[in-house]
Amino acid sequence: MALNLEEEQVEKKEVKARKKTKKTRELLEEADRQMKELHRQRDEYAEVLDSLNKQSEELGEMSAKGLNVEHEKFGEGKVSSQDGKYIEVKFGKVVKKFVLPGAIAEKHLKVSDEKILEFYNKCDDIHKQILKVQMQLRSTDFAIERQADNIEKLNQKA
Repeated sequence: MALNLEEEQVEKKEVKARKKTKKTRELLEEADRQMKELHRQRDEYAEVLDSLNKQSEELGEMSAKGLNVEHEKFGEGKVSSQDGKYIEVKFGKVVKKFVLPGAIAEKHLKVSDEKILEFYNKCDDIHKQILKVQMQLRSTDFAIERQADNIEKLNQKA
């Protein structure tokens, strides 16, 4: 015995959405305000990151190949090869690997030319700032996700 479609429609109960309480409404408004602030902050960090990347591009790259360096433990050496930011330095019969610009900027490898030292110091400063801003961006993205989940829960609660 099948029921008619009309009978099924009559039996369905209308479920009305509950009215949002004043407290829930206030919480949602505060969450929306915080979400807007997080998005503003994220946009600000993105602009700073773009600016730092432009500074890094303007600074360019300097080949370290053939550069004479000195290490506290290994002594005098010469950069034998460079692959991007990685260099290999030959100290006598031993070859060691280092990462630029930190190896020179943080004085693991000492260079006699002040211009080269200044260049790698600038590169290292920009690199550290980029890493810091990228971390802030990730943190803000995570906060935005948490806030979106919070808003979703508040909407379900209402």
